[in-house]
Amino acid sequence: MHLDKLIQIVAQELSGKRAMKLTGKLSQYHRIQASSEFLTSVELLRDELMSLGDKNSQIHEYIADGTKRYYGWNTPISWDIEDGSLTLLEPETKILCRFSEVPESICTHSKPTDITTEIVHINEGKKEDFEKVEVKGKMVLTSASPRTLIERLHEYGAIGVIAYPSEDRAKGYSEMIQYVGLWPNAENVDKSTFGFSLSRKQALEIINYLNANKKVIAQARIKAEIYNGKMHVLSTKIEGSTKPEEEIIAVAHICHPAPSANDNASGSALLMEIYKTIKSLLDNNTIKQPDRTIRFLWVPEFHGTIPWIKEAVQSESFDPKICINLDMVGEHPALVGFPFTVNKASISTPTFLNDLITEVIEKVKDKNSIIEQSGWQYPWNYRIKPFAGGSDHLLFNDEPMRIPSVMFGHSDIFHHTNLDTIDKVDPTTLKRVGCTATCTLLACSYLKDLSIDIQKSYLKGLQARKGCFLNMCIEQSNFLRIAENDNRNLISYLFKQSIEAFEQYEKKIIEEIESSFGKMDEKQINFIDEDLLCFKVSACKFISCTEQIQIDEKMSLLLEKIPKRKWEGPFNLSTIYKVMGDLDTLQKTTELTDETIAEVKQLSQTLMENYGGYVFEIINLINGTRSIKSILLSLALVNWRLIEPEKLISFIKVLESLKLIEL
Repeated sequence: MHLDKLIQIVAQELSGKRAMKLTGKLSQYHRIQASSEFLTSVELLRDELMSLGDKNSQIHEYIADGTKRYYGWNTPISWDIEDGSLTLLEPETKILCRFSEVPESICTHSKPTDITTEIVHINEGKKEDFEKVEVKGKMVLTSASPRTLIERLHEYGAIGVIAYPSEDRAKGYSEMIQYVGLWPNAENVDKSTFGFSLSRKQALEIINYLNANKKVIAQARIKAEIYNGKMHVLSTKIEGSTKPEEEIIAVAHICHPAPSANDNASGSALLMEIYKTIKSLLDNNTIKQPDRTIRFLWVPEFHGTIPWIKEAVQSESFDPKICINLDMVGEHPALVGFPFTVNKASISTPTFLNDLITEVIEKVKDKNSIIEQSGWQYPWNYRIKPFAGGSDHLLFNDEPMRIPSVMFGHSDIFHHTNLDTIDKVDPTTLKRVGCTATCTLLACSYLKDLSIDIQKSYLKGLQARKGCFLNMCIEQSNFLRIAENDNRNLISYLFKQSIEAFEQYEKKIIEEIESSFGKMDEKQINFIDEDLLCFKVSACKFISCTEQIQIDEKMSLLLEKIPKRKWEGPFNLSTIYKVMGDLDTLQKTTELTDETIAEVKQLSQTLMENYGGYVFEIINLINGTRSIKSILLSLALVNWRLIEPEKLISFIKVLESLKLIEL
């Protein structure tokens, strides 16, 4: 079978309409992690699997009490809500919000309350904002995230919080209500309180009253429970016939409040549709049994994935190979507007997967058979981007699995708000994404059947990467003409080394292809070897320098240092997000120099692009064997530019100051 035939077969079976229907069902549930309605959603999906004849499904249960830690990650505390409302009493009487109407209007993990009190405005919720107004015994109105204010609310005696979107977040949507929460852990749950989420329009009305020196009084009522409960992960598999221990993983998170249609009822529903499609094709003998196992996971984002990984890797018969994460995959092109995005696997896990997915999308994008009658009828707008943070693929790419992991999704201005509704989901988008994911999963699950197509997609990808590297050559060559002597030597040295890094990266991909699908044709290997050698010689001609380039001894020693992790398992991203958002505070609590902080600040925009994807590339590359130089050269292959080594070294020093690594 060839890729074109596989796409044709899958397109006939997979239904974007069915996936959209299930998206609508899931969006009716308030799917907060470790809550009763999350479990209801899991059971709905399990029942669907069983109705299809599935015999491998399992609901995994994990502790959710805020104290249990898996790989250093705190579990959430279970929380259920029955109802809640906020009613304005002065200077006028009206209902501001009700949970029964807008579930996002109650902050997750709010404690039960029934109280009437004054509202005051504390702007962005900074320390100085709290000190400008008396907040004790009152509810505070703020544009800050409630989860960041638990300690400060307790310190100043505020009894509740009302959040509203910033001007930038609510631009064009003044009645948008954000999904926000308090998310306490066992250490601060006693200090935590209750909260509401209002639109910017509502918040500005309250602020206008306050600016007119009018007292604002409101009644807050919430019926909810915080308790020590359980988290749940649903898994099933289509077992491989030849190498069942080798698993091809597809994952989607179920969680988020009702409706959260695109984020991520769409991914969860599409994952079910992918399972249904493969199962049907197998039952009808349209395709043969995969050689490798295809694993399907429905999870509470991050918090449920972590314990599942810890449990899975303890099995000697578990050998994962790749992962595809489906997160926000149904966005309507006209109503949401952003293109479909594939965030590639990390540079730390050289893989054919990025090239294969690109090839599948190119074949899927213009097929009329992958357009639903009731869906978007026009060409597919998509982007292939570097590795990104933001969802569960991060965890599979990191220790202890270290497998190539990609994310399928969309940017979406409505995500984490009450406007993420089923009308913004498109069946054609679901079918296109579903066909791409299904064909990729199946192609990777066979040992031989699609190996030729995978090799061809790699060869096309190699030529594209050579073009990107050539552009980097030109840019570096132009820079070297104007650089000062010391800097010119350093950049020339690193640039020459980057050519070697590029060659080694490509050879590792070939090793992965041959390990997974058998030896490549000898003529192809000879062609690739000669092609890379010629390219290497050509790239070197961009550097006008002696064979041996001398660089500063101190810099040379720094570049050879090997950072080593001081944590176990996947990196806890909350640590670095907090630090990168407040480098000035970090400087006050560490011995980092002004120069180091300045270097990291200059790099911070690049570091935090793609939900911190560049940060996580660095984290992933820190494996106890790579030197800082090796990390630097690998990073050049992400965005096709060399970053200044001083800036990377400064960021490494930040990690060291946080006691995350040792040098």
